[in-house]
Amino acid sequence: MALRKLERTQDDIREYPCYSIDEVAGYIGVPKRTLRNWITGYSYRTARGIRRARPVIEPADPEKTLLSFYNLVEAQVLAATKERKIGLARVRRTVEFMREKFKEDRPLLRCVFDTHGQEIFLQSISGRKLKHPLNVSRYGQYAFRPILQKYLSRIDRDVNGNPIRIYPMKAGEKRKKRNIVIHPFLSAGKPSLSESGVMVEAIWKRKKAGETITTLANDFRLSPSEIKAAIRYYAA
Repeated sequence: MALRKLERTQDDIREYPCYSIDEVAGYIGVPKRTLRNWITGYSYRTARGIRRARPVIEPADPEKTLLSFYNLVEAQVLAATKERKIGLARVRRTVEFMREKFKEDRPLLRCVFDTHGQEIFLQSISGRKLKHPLNVSRYGQYAFRPILQKYLSRIDRDVNGNPIRIYPMKAGEKRKKRNIVIHPFLSAGKPSLSESGVMVEAIWKRKKAGETITTLANDFRLSPSEIKAAIRYYAA
């Protein structure tokens, strides 16, 4: 049975290579080296010599190492497992299990996961919610315990399970508000305030130049709390 591939069209802007590694690392708050390892793989030493770990994210443009919106979503999923201190080897085994079991070529994108302790659970796949969470880090054991939610509830999906927008959360962040959004059709896919659509970078540059929160709020016709949210996100 062939893998169920993500439907791609020539005009799907979510597939366009438009982000650098530096940008995505900043958006989700992970080290650049970590993100590069996820995308290009890395070498490590064992008792049997040097081995090469395979990448878990396939970049939209491998030659220039540019990422798409879909790659950004995949990286946010991995950021969730990183904060839960789930090793990359376990994540890789989970991805391989999902590809074999459910025939999904990009399970980090199409499958909704959650974590509890060191375990990884599958909640829904391609828009279809499972009756019980499936422990995919243990090769398919069903789980009935409560599941923690944090990062992955911040990804909005269409009826087919494909991501359409993401409310990014940086690693270690505890706030739950959806102040910031990254949408392929809004502000050229850059982080923006979710209510107004104002690009976060524009606010940050003016604040860095010395303008006050009151002045920025008046100029952008936003509340001071929205200005603070933009500054807090960009400065983190």
